[in-house]
Amino acid sequence: MRKNAPFMQQPDGCACPNVRTTAPVERPTRKASPGSLAKKLAMRATDRQTRPRMSLNRKLAAWEAAGLISEAAATEIRAFEARERRPVALWAIVGLGLLALALGILLMVSANWDRIPDALKLGTHIALAAAAAGTVWWAIAQSRPWLAEAALFMLGALVLAGIALQSQVYQLIGPLWQPLLLWLALMTPAMLLVGQTRLTGHAWALLAIAGPLALATENADGKGIWLWAHGAAMATPAVLVILSFLPRIAAAFATAVRETAIIVLLAAASIAHFGWASEVTPAEAGEMAVRFVLPVLAAVAATLLSRRRAPAYMALWPPLLVAPVLAAALALAVPHPDVWVSRFVGVLLFAAVWGWIAREAARAGWNALFAVAVAAIAIRIFVIYIELFGSLAATGGGLIAGGALLIALALVWRRLVSRRTAMP
Repeated sequence: MRKNAPFMQQPDGCACPNVRTTAPVERPTRKASPGSLAKKLAMRATDRQTRPRMSLNRKLAAWEAAGLISEAAATEIRAFEARERRPVALWAIVGLGLLALALGILLMVSANWDRIPDALKLGTHIALAAAAAGTVWWAIAQSRPWLAEAALFMLGALVLAGIALQSQVYQLIGPLWQPLLLWLALMTPAMLLVGQTRLTGHAWALLAIAGPLALATENADGKGIWLWAHGAAMATPAVLVILSFLPRIAAAFATAVRETAIIVLLAAASIAHFGWASEVTPAEAGEMAVRFVLPVLAAVAATLLSRRRAPAYMALWPPLLVAPVLAAALALAVPHPDVWVSRFVGVLLFAAVWGWIAREAARAGWNALFAVAVAAIAIRIFVIYIELFGSLAATGGGLIAGGALLIALALVWRRLVSRRTAMP
């Protein structure tokens, strides 16, 4: 049985054979009257709300025929799924209706925006934000988590829109990082204390990364204290991992924060390794070394805390948190010329980091992470082919060779992932 990851959700799968329990029976067709057809459709729509999906019934029948579960267990599973099922189609239609309503109101307001007094704009916004905050409080008191999450998400959007509205009304001009950091200061306490689901977790984590990143890019050429500000922005993913282990944070919210932080960290480190393909002077390396002080310290702290809070996956936290930061530091904070040796070292480090992740993910049973790691290595091998042949890769023979290589890598990836998924 596969283990569940604290931040990476694994997809459910089944290796059971598709066993047909009953032979198909041919029935004579007959033409139904319009009244009987409507009645059948209505009964079928009602029945869909009270019984599990047909795919679940087929799986349960196959598992029961293979002796994996008993008849009583299959009955209990069907009853549970019937109780927990939600009217997804109804929610989708209602959602589309609300979206159309919101777009219509937005178009009407935007068409007459200049005619609306500033006091009415600000007052309406304050009333909407207060209503959203009150809805969050009421929904929590009534134990309605989904309504609370929707209201909290709406409150966050209204606060961000309110900052933009204030800037427009009072003619305030400034860099992008100022409203983003202001939003974080206003919404972070509410998000950490009230956030319950992955929706708000992903949204807050993305803005928590975007704010410091905007600050760093706005002053990319800054020296002195700005080097430490750049380092603080680079350390944000590791800091988010630390915050996700706070005791008052909901599990789903914390999982989303960790997922977002680690995805950003791995993506940034994978991009940074291309620094081996360009020259890094001693002066540039010295500045980057200052920038990497805070990220390295934050990554080490996040690893130590993660090993304490999630000891079952102790071996996986170092390759996920420390290895990417160290690999990026070697690529950008170590002087090197633009020669083939440097590029070869970069490829080896890239393969070492992702290979380490794949190895520990396989040991921990995180098949999705294992698949991502193997795919990253396969993509890097294909990029090596493009780098080696350059313009020759665009010729007929180069395209044929590149296509064959890509197909071979895809087949190898599929074989490795399938073998890993089939293992207990």
